[in-house]
Amino acid sequence: MLSAPLPLLALALLLLAGCRTPESTALAPESTPMPAASLTSPPPQPQPQPALSPHDAFVLLSGGGTPTSNNYSQYVQARAVSAFLRERYPADAVWTFFGVGNREGEPPLLADVYRQIKDDNLLLDTWLPGSLPANRPATREAFLAALRTEILPRVRGGGTLYLFVGDHGELTTGKTRESAITMWGLKHDPDRPNGWTTQRNYALTVTELRQALTEGIGSGRVVFAMTQCHSGGFHDLGSPVDLQPPAGWFLTAPNWLRPEPKLPLAAAGFTATDAATIAAGCDPSPDPDSWFGYERFLPEKLLGRDLLSSRTLSPRPLASFAAAHEAAVLVDHTLDKPRSTSEHYLDQWATLIETKLAHELLLTPRARAALEAYQSAVETGLPAAQADPAWRETRARFDRYQVRMVEQNPALRSLLSGKRSGLAAAIAGKAPRTLDPVDDDSAEVSLSRRQIQAWRDTLRPAWVKAVAAREVPALPAAALPFELRLQSLDTRRPVGFGDEWSGRSLDELYWFSTYAKPSTHDAATARAVTHWAVQRRAVILAWAASASAPVHEAAADFPAEFRRPRRPESAPSHVAIASDTAAARTLFYRRVLAAWSFLLVIEHQPALTQLKVLRALERTPLPASGNPPSPR
Repeated sequence: MLSAPLPLLALALLLLAGCRTPESTALAPESTPMPAASLTSPPPQPQPQPALSPHDAFVLLSGGGTPTSNNYSQYVQARAVSAFLRERYPADAVWTFFGVGNREGEPPLLADVYRQIKDDNLLLDTWLPGSLPANRPATREAFLAALRTEILPRVRGGGTLYLFVGDHGELTTGKTRESAITMWGLKHDPDRPNGWTTQRNYALTVTELRQALTEGIGSGRVVFAMTQCHSGGFHDLGSPVDLQPPAGWFLTAPNWLRPEPKLPLAAAGFTATDAATIAAGCDPSPDPDSWFGYERFLPEKLLGRDLLSSRTLSPRPLASFAAAHEAAVLVDHTLDKPRSTSEHYLDQWATLIETKLAHELLLTPRARAALEAYQSAVETGLPAAQADPAWRETRARFDRYQVRMVEQNPALRSLLSGKRSGLAAAIAGKAPRTLDPVDDDSAEVSLSRRQIQAWRDTLRPAWVKAVAAREVPALPAAALPFELRLQSLDTRRPVGFGDEWSGRSLDELYWFSTYAKPSTHDAATARAVTHWAVQRRAVILAWAASASAPVHEAAADFPAEFRRPRRPESAPSHVAIASDTAAARTLFYRRVLAAWSFLLVIEHQPALTQLKVLRALERTPLPASGNPPSPR
């Protein structure tokens, strides 16, 4: 579809009725009349699932970062996926890497899962051990070691590595930025007061994973599903990074033309978003009514099970990552930009067409005609119909995605069926988000310079003096040691007085609350400290209101929202997909479909063959259940 205009009567009836278009129905663009059946996909049929091969491996990787960033939603997701894999497959075929490596049935090493809970109408920061059966640390070293010595030796004889990543993601810094998985970052350090320290550079990049797979995959292959931020860069595992057109498209070969790159790994799958942006869903307090995103939708569709309640949503799990991906995209109204490796591959061709071919004067007439058809298709969303069945199926699927976006937000109808310039303007309407704030100290303070000065010069000195004199009745005695600790740290910048508890403040809360080490956890201390943390700023500003004139005047620099403790948010009554996200998805669909049409029209068989390989790999079914698991 790629943003084809929706027939007005059909769309009006759809929106007035408040119903959903059946997922098997697509709307053909009026300017390219086609038989109704050509854009209609039959209802999904159960796929025959192959028997489990002794060479297949199932790997869950999640729980990266530190205890202050490894959110409870990640543990909920990992717990459900781990249970699903272990119910279906033998224990020696399943590997789990989560957090610090806490195992069920064994004393936990650390509380490695950050969870916010509701208590006394406050939103408190707490932690728990993310224990899972046969779990291992999600460190880069532990994962790569197991991959090289256990997992790939099993797969290299012709098996499939089914890789599910539900972690944080990031972009590396430096001249060449690439996607990376944020692995577990804490390690033992006896020289540190708490016995642990944060490692440097603990992310796993696309390059590192590709190298490990290339060295050991043999005749095996990889099918992946990834829900982390910046996950789209991992499509480069199976998609050539530097595409090159054949010399036959030019009357005279340009000087930038190089030999076509080598074929990549046999790897394909699905991601929550592209390489440049963050994904939705990572949440320390996931609520059944307000937890949204590919992080939740993909595993729930795959497993047929609610991740929070374990309630059955479907009589049986879906047969493949591909089926789960399509079902998840249809309900994902967040900022996610889900995509497959084959779509990423075509998007790379679209980029080559727009950045290279569009500026070449010496194209052959056939290439010139294909280029002009591509440009028209992307500009208008009206691609010329192709006879290729896979192209038609993809167009129908993109139609369903677009219809669903309009159902979620009817105001998008004209935008999504409009010109490319309108889509580009909508995308540019918001600043691009490119960071996943995993351990970002700068997130701790959102105070203005005036507010920081008021705190540093007037409020803080008076507050420290009042606490020392025990003149603050609202400060519980059980929280006093923690307050004194915060005061000792608050020398260069406000600690525990920014807009939220994060960065250094949250790290201090983790260790001081006794949650960190379950063996010495004290519930009374934890409750006093966590309650004080969320009420501290409000108490300080309330105290300042009745203090001396300079202190009172300094407190006036802080608005009303600074005077209220953090409370749980109510679930939204309705959430519609944002216009910039819908426009970005639609432009992506246009480019993908138009690039595919270009390759079909110009009959570039090597690229079409690679596309076919990627699509087949993506649709690899999960094997039927194997033997009951046994302890490894």
